[in-house]
Amino acid sequence: MENINKSQSDSHFLKKFSPVSIIISIIGFAASLYSLIIHLELILNSSSTSVCDINAKISCSDVIGSSYGEFAAIPLGAFGMTYFAILFSAAIMPRIANINHKWLASLELALGLVGLITSIVLAYISYNIIKITCPTCTVIHITTAVYALIKIKQYLNLKNETKRSQPDALTRFLAVSLCFGLPPLAAGLIGNIMAEHFKKPAVASKVNTEKKPEQSNIPTAETNNAIKAVMSFNKTNFVGNGEDYRRGSDSAKVIIQMFSDYGCPHCRIATEAILKAQDIVGLNNVLYVYRFFPLSNKCNPFMQSEGPYEFTCMLTEATRCAGQQGKFWEFKSWGFSAQFWSDAQRSESFSINGLKKEAVALGIDDVQFSQCIQSHVELQKIKDDAKIANDLNIKGTPLIYINGVEYTGDHSFSAFVEAFKRLL
Repeated sequence: MENINKSQSDSHFLKKFSPVSIIISIIGFAASLYSLIIHLELILNSSSTSVCDINAKISCSDVIGSSYGEFAAIPLGAFGMTYFAILFSAAIMPRIANINHKWLASLELALGLVGLITSIVLAYISYNIIKITCPTCTVIHITTAVYALIKIKQYLNLKNETKRSQPDALTRFLAVSLCFGLPPLAAGLIGNIMAEHFKKPAVASKVNTEKKPEQSNIPTAETNNAIKAVMSFNKTNFVGNGEDYRRGSDSAKVIIQMFSDYGCPHCRIATEAILKAQDIVGLNNVLYVYRFFPLSNKCNPFMQSEGPYEFTCMLTEATRCAGQQGKFWEFKSWGFSAQFWSDAQRSESFSINGLKKEAVALGIDDVQFSQCIQSHVELQKIKDDAKIANDLNIKGTPLIYINGVEYTGDHSFSAFVEAFKRLL
C-alpha cells in the first residue's frame, strides 16, 4: 500500500526535461559566446572583421564595441551566456528535484520575462540610439522573445494546476544556476581585463615598412607648418585646391581631423565611431574634417607602390567629386561598405559605370560627377593632403588630430566622446 501511495504521489512530478528549452538555451548561449568573442577582438584591435559586419548600418562590431557593449566592466555577451546557462539549469530541473508543471512553468515564466524586458531595452538602444543593427544581437533578442512567448503560453495552460514541488527545489535550482552561470560571467570579466592588458596599438595599415631614422622630440619646421595646415581648412571648392569636407560647426571648440584610406578597416571603424560621438557631444561643439591619405602611389606621391587596395585612389577621387554636389559623407559611407564585398562586386561597383550608378542613386548629377573623376579635378587636393600627413610623419592610417594634437587613444565611440568632452 505504501508503494502504491508513493507511486501516485510521484505521478504529480515531472520526470522529463524540455528539449525545446534546452535547444533555445544552447542557441542563445552560442550567440552570446560569439558576441563575447567579437567584443574581445575589438579590444585587442584585431584587424579581422566579423562575418556579421555587413555594412555601415548592419554591423555587430559597431554595436558590440560601443559604450553600451558592456556593464560593470563585463561584456554583455558574458551576461547573455550566464542568462542562457540559467535557462538550461531550469530546463534540467526535473532531473534534479521533484517538481510539477506549474512550479517549473512559474520559474521559467519569471526568467523569460526578465530576458524579454532586457532584450527590448537593448534592441531599443541598438535601433534608436546607436541606429545600427547587430545580427548576432538580433539572434539573441529573437531567441529570448521566443522563449518568453513559449513560457507565457505554457504558464497560461497550467494556471489552474496546483503548485507542487520538493521543499528544497528552489535551493537546488539556485545551486545549479550558480554552477552553470558563474563561469561565463567570470570568463567575461577576466577576458575583458586580459584583453585590455594585451591590446595592440590601434594602427590599421602600415604606410612604409622601411626603418626610419630616429625622430627628434623637437618639432621640425615641416611639422609645425603641417600642424598649422591641419588647424586651418578650406571652406569652399573655390579656395586653394578644393574644399575640406567637414561636418559640424566651423566655430566649434573641438576640431578633429582624420587622414584615411579606403582599404583600412580601422579607418571605417574610427570614422563611424567619431560620427556617433559627434552626434552625442553636439555638432555645434565638434567639427569633423575629413582628409585622405590613400596607400597607393597612383594618387599619393609619398607611397612607393600601388598598395594592397587597388580601388583606393578611384574611390578617393570619386568621393571628393561627390562632395562637390553635397554628397561627400553619403558616398564615403558607401565606399567603406565595400570592405565586406567580394572582389567581383568591388570591380563592378568601382568601374566608372558603377560609380555613376551609385551617384545617381544619391541624387548626384552623373555627367558632372563622371567629368570630375575622368579629369582628375580633385587629384591635386588629395596630393596636398597627403603632403600634410607626410610632414606630420604619418606611420599608419587612420592618422587623427584633435585641436592640433595627435590622438592615439581607442577607436571606440565612447573614447572619442570622452576626448571631446575633455576639451569643452
